[in-house]
Amino acid sequence: MRQPKRSMFNCKKYFFIVCSGLLWIFPPNGIWAVESYLRDSTHRGVIDLSPYQIFPENRMGNGIYLEKKLLDSHSQRVILKIVNIKSTESHVYLFRDQNGVLGLNIVKAEADRDARFWQIDPEFYQYSNNITGLKRIFRIFQNNIQPILPYLRTGSGVTSAATHVIFYHIADSKEVIRLNASGQEIKTRLYTFRLHVINRKLGDSKSIENLLIQDVNYRLKLVWEDENSVSYKLSNGEKYTVDLLKYVPELF
Repeated sequence: MRQPKRSMFNCKKYFFIVCSGLLWIFPPNGIWAVESYLRDSTHRGVIDLSPYQIFPENRMGNGIYLEKKLLDSHSQRVILKIVNIKSTESHVYLFRDQNGVLGLNIVKAEADRDARFWQIDPEFYQYSNNITGLKRIFRIFQNNIQPILPYLRTGSGVTSAATHVIFYHIADSKEVIRLNASGQEIKTRLYTFRLHVINRKLGDSKSIENLLIQDVNYRLKLVWEDENSVSYKLSNGEKYTVDLLKYVPELF
């Protein structure tokens, strides 16, 4: 009967050491989870995703930390991954809900309080800040967060179909002089759009390099006409259809 007592003593000693170490890592206001969860082979405690930390791993209600400060936690979510929104101090994280469904959520910095973040379909999300003009697209792919073409500052207009997704970014804008309906010269801006296509089975997007669309409206509405083509309408009412098989056949 003496051996079990020794094992129990060693277990308590190990648990005390683990908790003491975590208390040193995290501030007191963020360590509530230490008292609730034990570590095991599938829950490693602190997960280092430098500069972020997730604690505890794979537990409902866990938290995401940056520089030992709690960014977010939700009682009905397991936080899995997190990335910074490029050119901001805000963050997007991947979570799994109580039903096992994956989703993305945003942690906004104070300077980003007017930004919007919304779900387009189960796989794609849009970030937009109308004050800074920054627009970014995020995707859930292979259980991870995938920023789509993160070097682009104006990625927008995600239009989804069952097998493919198309979106655009503003490649250029310039001031031009045009004649209005009365024949008067007016100054306006002309925007140049570039299209990008994603096959849902593949990880990367493909840019359509040899097709540029121009309009005085800074928004471009895309519509899937069938599984291989999309259409768009300019501000003057003219409608065009793009056969994607002609431009990116490798994605179909």
